[in-house]
Amino acid sequence: MADNKKYYYLKLKENFFESEEMIILQNMENGYIYSDILLKLYLRSLKNEGRLMFKKLIPYTPSALAQVVRHSEETVEKALEIFQQLELVEILDNGAIYMLDIQNFIGSSSTEADRRREYDRRIKKERESQGNSL
Repeated sequence: MADNKKYYYLKLKENFFESEEMIILQNMENGYIYSDILLKLYLRSLKNEGRLMFKKLIPYTPSALAQVVRHSEETVEKALEIFQQLELVEILDNGAIYMLDIQNFIGSSSTEADRRREYDRRIKKERESQGNSL
């Protein structure tokens, strides 16, 4: 029996980069770096419903995030500051970082669901091809 692993994905609408926040962010000096960091933080937070936590226990520090997103700590700190101003993140008193509006971007699936969708697609395709040959 195959493994049934659950995985998450980020769903972005085609106009994601046309939002006011993204336009403002990308027009800043280092804006494209900040948007890269933002997307990496969104991806990192998917499993925890928007919370940036190490093993669901320890809030990430800017230093730890810098290692994860592969940008300097200084750049990550500035990015977090900007994200707060643009209301893209919220940093709680305990240091936990929440990615706001993440629920608009979260999708999830499992390998079993993928297998079933593929099976259904094959069946549908076969039905259509048989219908065309009649």
